[in-house]
Amino acid sequence: MTMPSSPRLLLLLLAAIVADVQSFRPAATSRGAVLHSTSTPDADIDPLVLRSSQALRASSWFSWWSQVILTVISSITFLFARNVLNSQTTTPVQLGQVASKFLLPGVGIVASAMSIVWTWGQRRLARRFVRKGATKVEAANLLRRVIKFGAVLNLGGLLTSVLGSQYIVGTLVAKSMQNVVGLGGGVGGGVVAAQTLQPLDVLVVQANTNVLSSHFVSLACLLWLTRMVDLLDPPSLDEDDA
Repeated sequence: MTMPSSPRLLLLLLAAIVADVQSFRPAATSRGAVLHSTSTPDADIDPLVLRSSQALRASSWFSWWSQVILTVISSITFLFARNVLNSQTTTPVQLGQVASKFLLPGVGIVASAMSIVWTWGQRRLARRFVRKGATKVEAANLLRRVIKFGAVLNLGGLLTSVLGSQYIVGTLVAKSMQNVVGLGGGVGGGVVAAQTLQPLDVLVVQANTNVLSSHFVSLACLLWLTRMVDLLDPPSLDEDDA
């Protein structure tokens, strides 16, 4: 999927991230609030644009912290589980099976890390709404691009995480079926002494679920912002009336 507007918006977000933090003071609702010597006063900003900026900052703040917590916990869990499973492997075939189990969840974690960076840029973009005095149409167009790129990024992460979840569950089912190799055998026969299904395998499933939750929270916050887009630039009803 190609999006011509994505590189331009990405450069805009990166420029906002590297901007001087001290040159901005949080927007206040009082009349005497001053943002910067070159910024636009609150009195000259459209109230709906200011409300959209505050909604974007609040949504990105909640989404960013949720993604960071879930992604860090999942990354640590996957690293711990991979090291333990690697220490228990004795053949190259077993090593390949362990690596394949963490491939798709690893891609989901990478996508979640990219989403974290994108969400951080959204906070900077919300400040630009106030500093530059964006109009309602400009703010709506920027929000549409932010939502579009973020949604595609998180949907890709969700897809890889779901596929990884299916693969992990399939391997766990195969392990559980290997515990019993026969029924009705002699005394002590038919039951494998060593358990192949370990509690660590269940922990891997939980870590992958955390990655799914991270993408879901980010996607939900982006979809919540669509209500602000409808308020800033409501769809025209002229064509429907015609």
